Amino acid sequence: MLDRIIEGSWEEIVAREDLRGHRVRVTVLDEAPKEETREEWVKRLREWAAAHPSITHPVDDSRESIYTGTVDDPR
Repeated sequence: MLDRIIEGSWEEIVAREDLRGHRVRVTVLDEAPKEETREEWVKRLREWAAAHPSITHPVDDSRESIYTGTVDDPR
């Protein structure tokens, strides 16, 4: 008897060629994550932005400053 535990979404499991022709037992572990609406995503983004300080001075984001590690370095 072959006894393996395989986890994944329903779509992933039924697409597996190695399981075709085998008997399987399905246990539902939890519900799929709820799809977030555009409005919910925008609300979360605005909350995140409000919780982080804005950069109020010019920033040197040139390639040279990135590779030398001096991006927005206050030193």
